[in-house]
Amino acid sequence: MKEKARLALVPIVLLASGLACAQDDLLRPARVAPDAMSGLGLTPGDPPVPEDMVVSGELNAKRSFPFSGEELSVVIFESTPAKTDHTESPFPFDEFIYVLSGKLILTDIDGAVQEYAVGDSLVVPKGWRGYWEMQGNYRELVVVIATEDTSPPE
Repeated sequence: MKEKARLALVPIVLLASGLACAQDDLLRPARVAPDAMSGLGLTPGDPPVPEDMVVSGELNAKRSFPFSGEELSVVIFESTPAKTDHTESPFPFDEFIYVLSGKLILTDIDGAVQEYAVGDSLVVPKGWRGYWEMQGNYRELVVVIATEDTSPPE
């Protein structure tokens, strides 16, 4: 009986592996280049927030976009020290962050402060409000998941 069940699975496994090969021709994994993670080859771009949200410092943004899809985007983001105010403009999407250099200080609207250094990771939920402060030569790996009512950053 076990042998019959095993033989019955063979066509399913072969079919599934054939589908994987066929799809492999269309889609490929996107490498997040170590050079970009180190800050090399990032290109200057517009600040991620309007100028009137900058409380202190200057957002000299540089980026690399290793992957940008319909629902998910991966970005390497770098900035000079700056602090931005998100108290009136809540975060438009969920964002996973891995700190690559510098320091990030998030202050919630209730005054709770959280600090993140190199090697720390965090998730900033859609709707978060507070102050976002980047210290030093701040660089992060960002993974953004868009929902039906938002789109990934460009």
